[in-house]
Formats: sequence, structure tokens, C-alpha cells
Amino acid sequence: MEVYFLSKKLGPEPSEQDFDLQVFQVALAKSKKPIKSHLLDQTLVAGLGNIYVDEVLWRAQVHPARPSQTLTAEEATAIYDQTIAVLGQAVEKGGSTIRTYTNAFGEDGTMQDFHQVYDKAGQECVRCGTIIEKIQLGGRGTHFCPQCQRRN
Repeated sequence: MEVYFLSKKLGPEPSEQDFDLQVFQVALAKSKKPIKSHLLDQTLVAGLGNIYVDEVLWRAQVHPARPSQTLTAEEATAIYDQTIAVLGQAVEKGGSTIRTYTNAFGEDGTMQDFHQVYDKAGQECVRCGTIIEKIQLGGRGTHFCPQCQRRN
């Protein structure tokens, strides 16, 4: 499997044994890209898609448009920790069934029942009560809480 990831130039799997915090922090510090766009880059970490990046950033309380290089070590660590947690939970719940997704057995995933921001625009943030917003960032719909995930 490792040869496959190397041949595709994919980043590490988001697990504690494969995903190195220091390597992740260095990569973020070198990039001017918005953190959401950077996390969607599969060479940084494999497996993060649009839905889970929104959820990771909400849990880490980081605005999706923040340039990666402006993140503090604490924020980068929170993103690292939440990447592992969110994707671990997604695997446990069989993924997110949005529209037509099913697993190999034709079963719906249940992770969508645990989303806090994705597809929640116009609803109250469960953490602070502020209305969740949706913007376009890098051509992707991006959901976030403007109170919990301030840009500064």
C-alpha cells in the first residue's frame, strides 16, 4: 500500500502512526494557501475531502480562509488532532451519505448525522448559536461559523 501512495504522491494516512505532526506543521508554515485549500491537497494528507475539511476546521476553531502560514503551533496541532479524530469517526460511521453515497455493501453511512457545519448554512452553530455561513473558497462550497472560526 505504501508503494501505491508514493507512486500517486499522496500524503500519509491520517493516523497517529503515519501522520507526523512536525512534518505537517512545517508544510503549513511554508504555504500561503488558505488552510482549507491546503488540507484538500492530497499530497499533504490523504483522504480529506470537502465535507471533512469543513468539520475538521470547525472542531479546531480555525477559519477556512486563513493562510496556512499564519497558523500558530497550537492551531496546527488542533487541526492535526481533529483530522485524525474526524476521519477516524467517519470510518467508524461508514462515511457520510450525502445524496447517493453508499458503502461496498450498498449501505448508507451515518457520519452525516454528526456533521456540525457541513450543509448546515442558515442553521445555528451548536457551540455558540451563531448562524452557520456558506462561502465559496477555491471553487468549493465552504461551511463555517463566523463566531467560532474568526479569520484573525
